[in-house]
Amino acid sequence: MFHRVALKWLTITAIVLVGFLVVLLLLGYLLKENEVTVTKLKAQLDQEAYQRQAKENRKNTFTSFSQITLSASEKSQQKIIANNLYCQSAKQYFLVHTDSQTLGCIVAVNTNGAVILLKVASENENQSSRNRCQQEYEKAHDISAQCRNKRCSL
Repeated sequence: MFHRVALKWLTITAIVLVGFLVVLLLLGYLLKENEVTVTKLKAQLDQEAYQRQAKENRKNTFTSFSQITLSASEKSQQKIIANNLYCQSAKQYFLVHTDSQTLGCIVAVNTNGAVILLKVASENENQSSRNRCQQEYEKAHDISAQCRNKRCSL
């Protein structure tokens, strides 16, 4: 009789312990999945913060350009450059000679921006600026552009 009661309590104890182990394993699995999700979300938030910071830096860069006295053609080129920095792949950006040291003698823009800048440049031929950018144009073969974070950059 004692053996029967002891076996009954031992069986109940074993079932309860197995139940606790199953619950602990499930909680561990949920904790692991939560950690993976949190890591992904944190990486996404870091990426968004980096993009916001880069956007602020670009705004500050273009704001500093606007504080310098720019000619009408340089202002139009600056606006074209700012509106055409986006790219999807390496085939969508071009290096364009602006003939302006203020804007940067060579800039990387997308296909649309390159076409517009070349059209504006052909209308506004400026030899004196071209001579000042000549050294940079000679080094142009060393300059490489790339599409990084969907933005054209040197």
